[in-house]
Amino acid sequence: MKRVTVKDLARLLSVAPSTVSRALADHPDISDETKRRVREAAETLGYIPNLRARYLRAKHSRLVALVVPEVNMFFAPSLMSGVDGVLRENDYSLLLFESNDSVVQERKLARLCLNLSVDGVLVSRSSETTELSHLDALADADVPVVLLDKILETDRHSTVAIDGYGAARRATAYLLERGHRQVVGVFADDRLRISQRRAEGFAQAFRDQGLAALEPAAVHVRHLHEFEAQVGAALDALDEPTALFAMSDELLVRAYHHVLSRGLRIPEDVSIVAISDGQAPQFLYPRVTHLRHSGYEVGEKAAHILVGMMRQHYAGAALAVTVQTEMVEGASVRTLQPG
Repeated sequence: MKRVTVKDLARLLSVAPSTVSRALADHPDISDETKRRVREAAETLGYIPNLRARYLRAKHSRLVALVVPEVNMFFAPSLMSGVDGVLRENDYSLLLFESNDSVVQERKLARLCLNLSVDGVLVSRSSETTELSHLDALADADVPVVLLDKILETDRHSTVAIDGYGAARRATAYLLERGHRQVVGVFADDRLRISQRRAEGFAQAFRDQGLAALEPAAVHVRHLHEFEAQVGAALDALDEPTALFAMSDELLVRAYHHVLSRGLRIPEDVSIVAISDGQAPQFLYPRVTHLRHSGYEVGEKAAHILVGMMRQHYAGAALAVTVQTEMVEGASVRTLQPG
């Protein structure tokens, strides 16, 4: 069925197309009677505004795209909530896209954002993304970009993330200070800078305690179907594993299940610490000690920066914002007796 246009409404009502457009926009120069007739005709014929044409005329769409590797129950919902809250306060609407953790899809979505005339783009990069030319193309077209959570270091685009290195170092130190030495660190895809930095922080905590010779057992899980085999092998490789550090909620929940499935108790046999947004630890028993990493705060700060860029408040150098974490103690860590 052919789409009804402003010209169709104008012909039906015997008025100029500009009169129809202004009536639909509630322009003060158009009489109430004409507005009523136009709106009734639009409803009767099923008229749908051509938003793209309107965006081109206005030179802005009030749309912002958020591109994430995947949408699951961990972290992403709170991240999206933080972004959406700021955008709604500033009269922008959010478009959510999933790259399926593929750089090819991420590039396609960057081109789609240009075609949709979005006003700004927020990106949590895929594990395959090693350079940002597709995002540079957005910036070259005057579409500001902010990287959040899973980022690459860049001088071109603003970034918002936690200090993953420092959080992992602090969480691991928490275990070491309580006498644990046989510790397994569980990390996501090692192609991601976020995983690399957290693994570096994990190892540094051992060096801080003069325990570099222990060669910490760090496991990088690229594919979740390999989790059981990889983490199981790491636990088996240690003489008497007493603790586990998980770099994210998704890995925490899987590690928690894996430990229990081996007939081990938490914290009596294996203590657990994680970096988390604080949701998953509250649903596990005993509650998990964690470095709280607020997805909501990351999304909120990134959206504030993007809104400022869209309003041309930030015309200078890119910003690199670090979101702080806090230690939240649960009952998942046992202090070992000396000797």
